[in-house]
This record gives sequence, structure tokens and C-alpha cells, in this order.
Amino acid sequence: MNDALLSKIKKCLALAKSSNEHEAAAALAKARELMEEHGVSMADIAMSEIGEASAKGSANQRPPLWETALCLTVRHALGCKVVISAQRLRIYIGGGAAPAIASYAFTVLFRQLKAARKEYIRKHLRRCRPGRQRQRADIFCEAWALSVYTKVKALMPAAIIPEAANRYIEKRFGNLAPIDSRTASLKGGRLDMDYWRGHDAGRAVDLAHGVGAGAERLRIA
Repeated sequence: MNDALLSKIKKCLALAKSSNEHEAAAALAKARELMEEHGVSMADIAMSEIGEASAKGSANQRPPLWETALCLTVRHALGCKVVISAQRLRIYIGGGAAPAIASYAFTVLFRQLKAARKEYIRKHLRRCRPGRQRQRADIFCEAWALSVYTKVKALMPAAIIPEAANRYIEKRFGNLAPIDSRTASLKGGRLDMDYWRGHDAGRAVDLAHGVGAGAERLRIA
């Protein structure tokens, strides 16, 4: 669909809200005329307001549950949809600035979480067998990922996922398959301890720390 045409229709619809009755009527009539002539619906107009922004995740075909939890925490907190591309990019989809902020949040938090995981293993899990070490580190990371929800939510006002985002995804990506994540079972006192340590560490996260002036501007936009 022609971007110039959409822009013209949007301008007419905006003018249709004018307090000048004659100007509003003329603008609405022109918008209807253009929409009928070119087969443009209000659903098309709404979908044109949807955008996307991507962020790099792990390249694993089956990402760990903690990474998926972080991806979905960002998605729910900022009112976006998210899909994973064939290139393993996390593509956030939504209205306004939400996708760009979601991409920023996931990028920063994913980097911080990987660093926190490495430090947790070094500090608490060095003597564990490899399988047990991974399981306990996964539990720590899952709790961390879930507990940063309020940090992400604070980046922008409450948002509702536009219905047009679903139509955008259908048109842009077609049929999508669910991602199967690698899970870590939560059993035993030590794993409970790993969970609560992860929870506390996530709540202490500084989402704007060490990401540069550009990210700081985005944080407060």
C-alpha cells in the first residue's frame, strides 16, 4: 500500500476532527473518497500505525526457559507482541514507541542476565556437577527474568496491545510455530534458594546502567 496515500488519508481523518463543521465535513468526505477509490479500510489505517523492532537473543533452536521468560516479561510489560525470526531475532511488534523500547529493554536485560548468571555460577555453583550447575543457574535466571517486570513497566505508560498488531503479524509472518524452551525443574531446598536469590537480584537491576546516552534518552521518552 502506498505510504503517501495512507498519509493523505490520515491527514484528512485528522482534519475531520476540526471544530469547523464545514472543514471537518469536507475532510471526512475526502477521506472516504480516497478510501473507497483505493480499497483502503479503517483496519488498514490502524495496521499502518503498527511497527516493529528487533533484538538479538541466543542462537539456540531451543532457548532456555529463562530467556523465553525474559522475552515475554518485556512483551507483557510494554504491551507488545513478539515473534522469533529464522535468524533467532526477537521481533517486538506494537504501536507507537513500544517496539523500540521493548527491543532496548530486552537487549540491555539479556546482557545483564547473562553476566549475572556467570557471576552466580562463579560465586555459588563452582563445586556442582555440570548438569546440576546448569539446572540451578537456570532457576536463578528464571526468577531474575520474572522479577524485572516492574522495572520494564516503568519505561513507558501502561499500553494495550492494539488489535491491529494481530493482523500485522498475520500479514507479515503468516503461520507461526510455538518455541519449545528448555526447562529447569524446581525441586529441593537448594533450588528454592537459587530461585529467591534470582528474584532478589532481578529486583535490584538498573535498566539504564551502562547503556550510554542514547539509551538513557529512550528510557525517559
